[in-house]
Amino acid sequence: MTCSKSTIRIFDYTDYRNYLRDYYREQKELNSFFSYRYFANKAKIRSIGLYKDVIDGKQSLSRRAISKFSEAIGHTKRETEYFEAMVFFTDADTVKERKFYLERMMACHESKAHIMEESRYEYYSKWYYSAVRALLSLYPFDGTDYRTLANMLTPPVTNEQAKKAIEVLERLGMIRKKENGFFEPCEQIITTGTLNKKRQVQKHNIINFQKDFLSLASEAYERFPDKQIDMSTITLSISKKTKDLIKEEAAVFRKKVLSLAEKDPNPECLYQLNCQIFPLTDPGKDR
Repeated sequence: MTCSKSTIRIFDYTDYRNYLRDYYREQKELNSFFSYRYFANKAKIRSIGLYKDVIDGKQSLSRRAISKFSEAIGHTKRETEYFEAMVFFTDADTVKERKFYLERMMACHESKAHIMEESRYEYYSKWYYSAVRALLSLYPFDGTDYRTLANMLTPPVTNEQAKKAIEVLERLGMIRKKENGFFEPCEQIITTGTLNKKRQVQKHNIINFQKDFLSLASEAYERFPDKQIDMSTITLSISKKTKDLIKEEAAVFRKKVLSLAEKDPNPECLYQLNCQIFPLTDPGKDR
């Protein structure tokens, strides 16, 4: 006897007891043989009543039990990491612990952000390609008034650049025309992923893309009032190990930002968020 594959998305939950309760109900409806005893045998757990005690809040899952539950349910690696973080988040006693495990959950979260494929790195050759694409989520554009589309950006681009952006985005399959005649993005969020040193051409495009936005960030001081921007700098004296930890935390933060953007039902304006960390001394010298 084999259980049916679950259709419940673990990433929609922040309380593991609710997740396990819904998983049990689903499997019970799909498979008449499914029971607490069946699951205990599949997970190789001695206590037949552990599952029910957990969802009733009478017991918590140990790290070993977490692993057995994930294996029995059939979690992927990402789902397993999320499930473990969710268990510790739910059972955390302090605000500090809950914050820590929530960040780990966000880092594991199945983001809808689309990582660019090698054949589509032309997208990063011009900064305004990404801006025009994102703008189509706010502005109903039918492919006629390029002047208005171009002038909606700050700084504005030319009519020709706006038209080129639409042509490139449509050719790359990153936007499409709906039945009502207006363009829309094919993916809500786009990210570069991790830069691959072996792909020098693509890496060069992304570096230039990021440099363009750094220049725009500098110019933003002159274009917008203080309340529209938020910029800060920190100069740190740290070890390589701590630098690596900061990079990991930055990755968690970026995924959290992506998740917040994905869930925003009423976008009103385009914003660019840049995060950088770089040395001010030669990291290769012994000190």
